[in-house]
Amino acid sequence: MKKKNFLLMLFVTLSSILLITINFYTIKILSGVRAYINGESEYSKGQKDASLFLATYINLGDEQYYTSFKKSIDVPGGDKLARVSLQGDKDDSIIFRGFIAGHNHGTDIPDMIWLFRSFQSMPFMKEAISIWSDGDVLTDNLRLLGEEVHNSIAAKSFTDKDKELKIKRIDALSVALSKKESAFSAVLGNVARKINTLLLIANILCVIVIISSITLYMVGMINKVIRSKKVLENKNAELATASKELDTFVYSISHDLRSPITSIKGLLYIAKEEDDLVVLKEHLNIIEDVIDKQDEFIKEIISFFKNKRSSLVMKDVSLTSVIDDVIKNNRYTPLAQQMIITKDVGHDMVYSDELRLKMILNNLLSNSIKYCDEQKDKRMVAIRTSKVDDKINIEVEDNGVGIDREYFDKIFQMFYVTPNNIKGTGLGLYILQQSVEKLDGAIKVESEVNVGTKFTISIPHV
Repeated sequence: MKKKNFLLMLFVTLSSILLITINFYTIKILSGVRAYINGESEYSKGQKDASLFLATYINLGDEQYYTSFKKSIDVPGGDKLARVSLQGDKDDSIIFRGFIAGHNHGTDIPDMIWLFRSFQSMPFMKEAISIWSDGDVLTDNLRLLGEEVHNSIAAKSFTDKDKELKIKRIDALSVALSKKESAFSAVLGNVARKINTLLLIANILCVIVIISSITLYMVGMINKVIRSKKVLENKNAELATASKELDTFVYSISHDLRSPITSIKGLLYIAKEEDDLVVLKEHLNIIEDVIDKQDEFIKEIISFFKNKRSSLVMKDVSLTSVIDDVIKNNRYTPLAQQMIITKDVGHDMVYSDELRLKMILNNLLSNSIKYCDEQKDKRMVAIRTSKVDDKINIEVEDNGVGIDREYFDKIFQMFYVTPNNIKGTGLGLYILQQSVEKLDGAIKVESEVNVGTKFTISIPHV
């Protein structure tokens, strides 16, 4: 479900990016087209003003009209400089200078340059450039005609017949330029209309895709909410169980922490009144046993919180190293020194959480030592590892006092101790089971009273 939702959201994101990209470049193209059409109007105005000033100059011979002619003809001349520079891939500063001379707005020029370079090989742009080039030839002819008129007037060899012929040429050039200017605007205008149509279609398609994807996502989320409701109900049941466990935990903690202190205070009071050293030593031995049991209880409380609070740290772990550390930590307890502890590592490396593996093995080994059968001359505990299919099995087997089968379903409950168990706190096997579950493993117990016990832990092998 997560993968499906991810793919849907990815599809929506990509569609949105595509929509934004299409609109961005469409607007950029339209901005460039608009700038060229505006530029054409300035080009046309400059050409028409130049024609008018030149005709007036012919009729009146006043130099100021010739000056105005040259100034006006420089407008289409600037656009020609920009076109030639673009086709020759010249520096942008030259192109920019040409467009500015053609009276184009400075903020429009970057889009004009981009449009020309990006689409100059496209049919519509080829046609527009060809018309533009033809128009520049005509404006060059008009410029040359102006120079001829100026030279004739300066030489005072300009007859009325010459004036008439020159004005007819100006009119002819002006008509031809007007046609080119209209054709240029028409080509780009058609492009702008087509782009607007394509943009509308693209927007509609992208919006349909986005709405469809979001609808599918929402349907998926609704189904997920329905399924989550059932999961939530199960979680509530689990929380109720956890709350009950917590109540038991708090009660037991307060009771088990205070009871030994009360016992020790009572024994100390009695010891103060006792003069017999033998009896006093017995009292001190009892106090030591109570403190040892309290120490064991506190250790298990610490282990309990470590398992609850610490997150999994998965890495390659050597079971040989873990077993050696656990044996070393338990070797020098009084009962352990009387036991034969063996290991048989059939499989060493495993990808798991080292802390929890140590907690599991330490719990099992310390229990085997604690519940050894002191009536037996040879007390043993064996630790074995093996690989079975896709699981790693860890076995801890002893020949201790054993566990009655009727308690198998209860020994993993918090604070549960069997009726004949005076050494346990009821936390050890509970922590053991919690640690195994954290590793997605399973635990199996086999035991017979006065024969021994074997715990088998199975964890995934990646």
